[in-house]
Amino acid sequence: MKKTAYKALGLALVLTLSACASSSDKKLDYRSQVKGSPLEVPPGLTDYDKDAHFDLNKGISASQVNAGAGQVVSSNVLVNAKDMHIEKLGDTRWLVINRPAEQIWPVLQDFWEENGFTIRTNTPKVGVMETDWAENRANLPQTGLRKLIGGALDMLYDTGTRDMFRTRMERTGNGTEIYISHRGMEEVYTSSSKDTTSWQPRASDPQLEGELLRRLMVRLGTNEAEASAALQASSSNLVRGATVKGNALILNDVPDNAWRRIGLSLDRVGLSVIDRDYTNRVYYITPNSDDRGLFKKSFGKLGESYQVQLKTVSANQTEVTFADRNGKMLTGDDKGLSKILKELQKTLK
Repeated sequence: MKKTAYKALGLALVLTLSACASSSDKKLDYRSQVKGSPLEVPPGLTDYDKDAHFDLNKGISASQVNAGAGQVVSSNVLVNAKDMHIEKLGDTRWLVINRPAEQIWPVLQDFWEENGFTIRTNTPKVGVMETDWAENRANLPQTGLRKLIGGALDMLYDTGTRDMFRTRMERTGNGTEIYISHRGMEEVYTSSSKDTTSWQPRASDPQLEGELLRRLMVRLGTNEAEASAALQASSSNLVRGATVKGNALILNDVPDNAWRRIGLSLDRVGLSVIDRDYTNRVYYITPNSDDRGLFKKSFGKLGESYQVQLKTVSANQTEVTFADRNGKMLTGDDKGLSKILKELQKTLK
């Protein structure tokens, strides 16, 4: 991709400013690259309708949330700010909240849009909401010169990074668990003359996921101090990662924790969960596509669904394998299996 003259000028300006900019805490100021809120269906979902066990009443609005017993509650009403906390295992964090999924769902779309994102997929059937790619403008250097020409610099300079987030909800006996996963891209030079670039994946940021969980707590009714304390208090038990063994991934964890961590890892590597069977420990997935070409798929065929099967090996070990939509096990390098197993292993820390 050729860099335009104005972008090159902006890059030169920001590099000059960066040299004298002081370090500061990471801040968020996202601006979506897409206007409007297209409610797209993930690839493969239209021809895969296993069941509707997570259907959150299509068309439900923030002002008309059925909270049970026929009661209608506004999403702006504080139900109970003390009914939620953040849990953590390794790099996996999730929000535990004692409220029904139907009550939380409409708040999620407001939350992402208020934080500068456009919603690209909104699928209540499986409890998944995904943003489009957005640029964090807070990464621009904050200097006196930038403040002087601020608006002009914002128009000229592109940070060269994009972020996308996926929110996934799981029902529990007492309420709902909410997971936020991050995927990142960065623009890198592809020629020695530095006149062409391409977009490449960058590592997921667990701290960024945690910060957004904290902000979601505030949006759901708690205050800043309580939400910050909840994030700091989320302690991590000793987690021993995972190893690739043949055609499987061996995760050193108990079944319930393995289920949580694998679900978040699938989100992080860009495999869309289109359904799940908790009883039999199976995720149904499809490779994620990007109409903007920012993500190069590394597994499977677009539009096809696959199974991710979790099997308990021992009290503290879980085997993770992949199968086609009919349950036939994938082996060897079939469908890029080896690559995706290694990518999942990287995220399971």
